[in-house]
Amino acid sequence: MMEWNKKTLLLLTGVLLTGLFLGWLIFGGSHNHDAHNGHGHDHDHAHSHGEAGNGSAAAAETVWTCSMHPAIREEGPGLCPICAMDLTPASADDGGDFELTMSEAAVHLAGIRTTEVVSAQPVRELRLPGLVVPDERRLHRVSAHFPGRLTYLRTAETGMQISRGELLARVYAPELVSAQQELLEAQRLAAQHPELLRAARARLLQWELSEAQIDAILESGRVRQELEIFAPVSGVLMRRNVEQGAYVAQGTVLMEVADLSQVWLRFEAWEEDLPWIETGTEISWHRRGRAGELNGAVVEFIDPMVDERTRTAGLRASVSNRDAQLRPGELVQATARITLPQTQLMVPASAVLWTGPRSVVFVEDTEAETPRFESREVTLGQRAGDFFVIEDGLEAGERVVFSGAFKLDSAFQLADRFSMMNRGPGLQPVRQGHGDHAEVRRFRDVPEAFRAGLTRLTRTYLEGKEAYVESDFTASVQAFEAFQEQLAGLERPQLPVDMVQPWRGLSRALGAHVELLLAAGDIEDGRAQFRHLSDQMVLAVRQFGVDGVVYHQYCPMAFEDEGAHWLSAEEPIMNPYLPEIMLMCGDVIARIE
Repeated sequence: MMEWNKKTLLLLTGVLLTGLFLGWLIFGGSHNHDAHNGHGHDHDHAHSHGEAGNGSAAAAETVWTCSMHPAIREEGPGLCPICAMDLTPASADDGGDFELTMSEAAVHLAGIRTTEVVSAQPVRELRLPGLVVPDERRLHRVSAHFPGRLTYLRTAETGMQISRGELLARVYAPELVSAQQELLEAQRLAAQHPELLRAARARLLQWELSEAQIDAILESGRVRQELEIFAPVSGVLMRRNVEQGAYVAQGTVLMEVADLSQVWLRFEAWEEDLPWIETGTEISWHRRGRAGELNGAVVEFIDPMVDERTRTAGLRASVSNRDAQLRPGELVQATARITLPQTQLMVPASAVLWTGPRSVVFVEDTEAETPRFESREVTLGQRAGDFFVIEDGLEAGERVVFSGAFKLDSAFQLADRFSMMNRGPGLQPVRQGHGDHAEVRRFRDVPEAFRAGLTRLTRTYLEGKEAYVESDFTASVQAFEAFQEQLAGLERPQLPVDMVQPWRGLSRALGAHVELLLAAGDIEDGRAQFRHLSDQMVLAVRQFGVDGVVYHQYCPMAFEDEGAHWLSAEEPIMNPYLPEIMLMCGDVIARIE
């Protein structure tokens, strides 16, 4: 009995130990595994209520992201693979296709700032390039009114001052000799036939002989073999078209003399600026290199036609030049500050993102507990300096994003929400590219010649970008000098009418930034301007397209966490802003091809 009891006890003990061991494997091991992964008991507890509660469903769908690299999407917490910052839960708002909620940290890092939509009178300051030209009403052409040979021609050089009545040329003309003979014969018969004398005098007057010259012929009673031509006005010899000894036909222009005591200022205005200008508009102008010497003038005339090649129309103003300080051909710059009488809604120009016919702004939800923004399509009116007139889509008092709008647009794209380059209401996007970075094109009908020019410009930009990666300041200057020349030669008239205005705005911004970039004293100053130039190049390439593939990339840590964009020919990150310390910091926003 005792022996059986011992066997029974041993058997029971073995079963008990086996059960404890299996329980440890099933429960203890699982617990330790969860703890190791940072979930611990909370994870088990949440899981135990799993399918029954809404909270667990939301937890299961939580996506973790990096506030500095919103492209990162992970299923659980951890570190950002780019910058090693802690991942935070991404917003799981249900705002639909037009809204996005962000964390306070993300808003701060993106540099997002908002301002109120205001109702005010639009003020536009127009800059009008121009030059000094002779007043056509004071330009005189000295012509030959009869065929003959120049026996004398004043040898004054172009630009020399000529006085009224000064002898300019002598002409031998057989027809003139015959006309003088008829004049003298008519004088002898004047008593019987006075009408013959009147007719002979009239013929010589038509040949622009003066009354004094005709009287001198009658008094001398002799035929003159040569006739003098005198200056009709005082002025400057602008052009001499013949040489002494030459034979000239009737109507040949011998020389041009301009009275420069009053001149014209001729300016060029872009076609979109013309609605702001009218006859009587006051302007202030200065000569090139003398910006401090401002002068006033009034627009007297506006060309009724727009030049199809330059898309500009000419303006004209008259100014006194009695001190002879203004010279024809001299460059001048004018400014016209114009205020429209009507009060209209306006937002900063930086708040508007446009792609051809579509214009998008981001509106802040001021009643939301956490930062929430709505992407909204608006109808633009005229541009008034640094502001756009809004004809439809906004109300006074609403707040729009004016700083960081481009970064916010990238966040909307990553979240597949309505944005500048994503999709419009009821419109399926045309996606070109591959994978997660597929790009959306709007301008499918961009002329091939223009796209080829923009492609060459982009390649030169990429050469400059590589110079900044290599920290080669000299190479960057050489690249962007070529960029500046190519930009000036990129023909706008190749574009359809609805694309001219978007490109013109980009072209002006590119020209201004590359000029500042080339004026930089060192590579860091150059990088600061390259940042702004890159923003405009990204917009240009994404709106108009290029041949081949380029990548839109972004580093949130550049310029003390303000962030900066650039274009690259390769997908791997090669940061042009922080090449020495963070060469691989950045993310691909879009692949454009």
